[in-house]
Formats: sequence, C-alpha cells, structure tokens
Amino acid sequence: MSSAITKRKILDNALLCFNREGLSNVRLQHIAEEANMSIGNMTYHFRTKDDIVRAVWRELLQAQLTLLSEFRVLPLFEDIERLLRSTFVLQQQYAFFYVDTLEVMRAYPDIQAEHRQHIAWQEQQMALALAFNHARGALLDILAEEEERQLLAARFWTLTDTWIYRCQVKGLSADHYELFARQVWDLLFPYFTQTGKNEFRQMLFLFSEKSPIFEGKDNNE
Repeated sequence: MSSAITKRKILDNALLCFNREGLSNVRLQHIAEEANMSIGNMTYHFRTKDDIVRAVWRELLQAQLTLLSEFRVLPLFEDIERLLRSTFVLQQQYAFFYVDTLEVMRAYPDIQAEHRQHIAWQEQQMALALAFNHARGALLDILAEEEERQLLAARFWTLTDTWIYRCQVKGLSADHYELFARQVWDLLFPYFTQTGKNEFRQMLFLFSEKSPIFEGKDNNE
C-alpha cells in the first residue's frame, strides 16, 4: 500500500473517530484500531494525534476556501443555495470541528488563527454578495449601508456554522438539509424586494418546488 493511500486511510478513520467520540475522547490507539493497523505503522506517517488533527483541519480549510472561491464569481440566489448545500455536506463530513470548535481553538492556537482569518473572509465574501444583490435590485435599500451588510453577513455565517452544535444541544438531528436551509433563507427573506422574492421562488423551483423553505412565502408578502 502506498504512503498516500495509507495516510488517506488514517485520516478517514481519524475523522470517523472524532465525529463519533468527540475530539478529546480519541487517542492514537483508537484511530489505529479503527484503521486496522498498528500504532507503529500509523505513527510512521503521523507521529502524534496533533499531527492528524492539523492534517484534517487543513483538508477542511481547503474545502471551505474552494467553496468560497467558487461562490464569489457570481453570487446570485441560486449560488447562495449551492453554497449552502455544499457547506451542509462539508459540515456533516467534519461534524466534530463544528461541535468542538472552542476545544480545538484552545488546544491549537495555529488552527485558531487560521479559523479566525477564515471567518473574516467568509463574512467579507457574503457582504460583497449582499452588495451585488442589492445593486441588481434583489435586496432592499437598507443593505445599501455597508454596516448593515456586514451585520447581516456575520449573522448568516453564525447561523450556518453553529447548526450542528445547536442541534446537538437541543437533542435534534442535524442531518436534515431543508431545516438547515430554511433558517438561513428566513434570515435573508425580510430583505428581499419583490424582484428578490420572485427570483427566490424561481430558485426554489430549480432545486425543489416541494422544499419546506417554500412554505408560507407567497407573492403578496
């Protein structure tokens, strides 16, 4: 088995352990057992659990950056929906990070610094998307103000990034995309112009006209 394949096997099984048990409850031995390999073989590729955590984080960060890079090209409503769908999948894959965020931040100052930088970039890109959608007449004039866009962008990502954590606290399942998407679109909907509302309906029809986030939003709102 090649080194790359072995590393992939280790990271995949480490992620499985982290998601299932929580970061603090997982030791190298648990990962080795999950991957069906010896500790010696595993530590040849990753000397410590910290090395594994950082490798998993780098993969998550790169995936997040890729999503935002694709999103900022032309952030129409349907692109926001695609971003939400891709973000939801990513969060399911790396659930432990979104549940144990503070624990990771305290244990790994380098990850903390990168994560804070990423949050700032997320908010910046969403603020730019709001400006773009206001300029084309899809959002109300209150979002002509940069401060209002920044506040809404921060709320957007706070809702999005804390989804799994909030579900676990409430004892709810976090694997229903429609519920996840509705909380975000319900945040944005009050800022839609009639043009925005019409486009929102077209977008919902494009993805699924039966989506629960479609309920209660008629043309007279």
